[in-house]
Amino acid sequence: MAEGSIRERLKRDVKQLEIHMWRALRDSGPAVFEYTTDDCTFAIDGMVLDKDSKPTLKEYMEKTYKPYDKYEMHDIRIIELDLMAASAVYKVTASRLISDHEPPEKYTLLCASSWAQGADAEWRLKMHAEGEAFETREDNWRTLRPSDSRI
Repeated sequence: MAEGSIRERLKRDVKQLEIHMWRALRDSGPAVFEYTTDDCTFAIDGMVLDKDSKPTLKEYMEKTYKPYDKYEMHDIRIIELDLMAASAVYKVTASRLISDHEPPEKYTLLCASSWAQGADAEWRLKMHAEGEAFETREDNWRTLRPSDSRI
């Protein structure tokens, strides 16, 4: 792919947006709305949240969401969906304070986000998902085996 091509710019822009989104998630829940569409969906903290869910994404981010104290992104892959849409898939190590009386909880997450560029040329987050990452395939298989009542 040629340096400076449309595809390269798309990948660079989406990677940068993903970094900005995580900075917002570190600052506060509502800070992320600077980057989202009105119909954005989040799958985080064991819930799927959007404008119609109970609680709504907005309510959850304003009242319940616990911001991350620290985060580090690893192995970011940007997948071009078309010239005006892309997804990002990556791993994050993060921590956040749940209680003032406990040390911060540490997380290793697999994340995915989808971004779309609107008619105004602004990129907006359409979907973001976070789920626990497992260190080995065996752990993943044990956790997700078909006999598991959670499936």
